Amino acid sequence: MGIDIHNLNLLAHARNLGVSFERTLAIGRQAVFIEDWELEEHRRLRHLPPLSEPAVAPGQPRYFEPLMQQWLGARVTDSVDASPYENARLIHDMNLPWPSEGEHAGERGQYDAVLDFGCLEHVFNFPVAWRNCIDLCRVGGHVLHALPANNLSGHGFYQFSPELFFNLYQPRNGFELRGVWFALKADRRHWWRVANPLEVKRRVNLCNSHEVYMMVLARKRRDPGPLPAPQQSDYAQDEWLRGPHAVATGDAAGRREAVVRTLVRLGLIDAVRGARERWRVWRASGRALPAPDYQRVDVHRLIEPAP
Repeated sequence: MGIDIHNLNLLAHARNLGVSFERTLAIGRQAVFIEDWELEEHRRLRHLPPLSEPAVAPGQPRYFEPLMQQWLGARVTDSVDASPYENARLIHDMNLPWPSEGEHAGERGQYDAVLDFGCLEHVFNFPVAWRNCIDLCRVGGHVLHALPANNLSGHGFYQFSPELFFNLYQPRNGFELRGVWFALKADRRHWWRVANPLEVKRRVNLCNSHEVYMMVLARKRRDPGPLPAPQQSDYAQDEWLRGPHAVATGDAAGRREAVVRTLVRLGLIDAVRGARERWRVWRASGRALPAPDYQRVDVHRLIEPAP
């Protein structure tokens, strides 16, 4: 759980959009995983004052409070964790609903920004943990996520699809979704804006050779109340099932089946499939994501302060 250069740039972009961080809650006390030279580059780009942090012993983490207070205007920087080992102020297991009475009940709806940077993939009961995040956010406040999306299997319990957040943060649920981006660990200068499957009327998939995580910015417009379990877009929209992308039919399907039968009869099907997969891996080894489902964004231009 922590803030790397992509997460810092997400915070900066949110600040440009008018997001308030006056009262910020982090899910897990956030360490700062940013090289000094990256912090200095960010500071100069954003015209920020030098960052003053307490001295820490070698090998000990730097935490997020000074950065949030000095560069993003935070007055309150709380964090919640299941145990006190990193000195979070609020101790609560996010697998469990936020208490409606007792010591921490008053925190509901009190935060301008809730930061889920590398936390919810480690919480087994994701629906409850996500609901806690939005319940802790005030109406008009924002929830920010940065979570594993691709090639990070084994990092936590889950990797996440953008479909999930396009579905959860809908206006009918009381939210405004202000952006969904993919970030490659191998490319700190660019993000990729993700197309909404509901708008393009097809699944927006990704198969590549890089570690990718997803960043989400959503505003809470009203208290959503009880929410039904979401349905994936193509299962919820009848016209998708009747459209040309539903299933291969007719002559094209017949030709494909005939080719497959021939390859099986000749004993070549496994070799052909292996060659196809090697070709796909080679094509996916670059850092570009496929258009039009993904549109590249120059991060430095995005986070430059207004003139």
